[in-house]
Amino acid sequence: MKKWSRRQFMGVGAVGSIAMYGVTAAGLYSLHDEHKTQAASVSGALDKHDRDVLGAAMDEIIPAGNTMPAASEVGSVDYLDKLAGRDKQAAQRLRESLTALEELSYKRFQAIFLSLSHEQRIESLTALEKGNMDDFKVLRDYVYEAYYTRPTVWKLLGYEFYPTNMSGPHMKPFDEAVLADVRKKPKYYREV
Repeated sequence: MKKWSRRQFMGVGAVGSIAMYGVTAAGLYSLHDEHKTQAASVSGALDKHDRDVLGAAMDEIIPAGNTMPAASEVGSVDYLDKLAGRDKQAAQRLRESLTALEELSYKRFQAIFLSLSHEQRIESLTALEKGNMDDFKVLRDYVYEAYYTRPTVWKLLGYEFYPTNMSGPHMKPFDEAVLADVRKKPKYYREV
């Protein structure tokens, strides 16, 4: 029996969802072909324009605030670029979602996503979410993965990573005295 990684499983599920709704890659066209003069980056599969759009979109989805950095500030664009370089299906899905965002931005504002104001970018992402949930989910989920797998973000959240093949954090011994007050309280439930 073939063992599936989480990414492969999610990818197959998303492809099935896209097929179910009749969205095909052949039906999508690119508004930013004139911007694709630069080759894909050496480490990944996204060209400079796609990386720039991705960075701008991810910073609208996860902006900086409350001592937390914006998504593009922690290497999320590089993470997704490298992922796209290793996984053709992820690259295709990511490009399709960026293309859908660009198309929508152009229809709404007659401008590419990068030239929009903050408010217009939010409006474009909201419209993508409402009008093309599949492409929005792909973009959102990849942005979340790229952000919340960064060790920098883990430290800021107070998360400690423990591999599954090792023991986890050492817990303090449980103090039974903590329960003494709870045991004195009346029952808040009815016996049946």
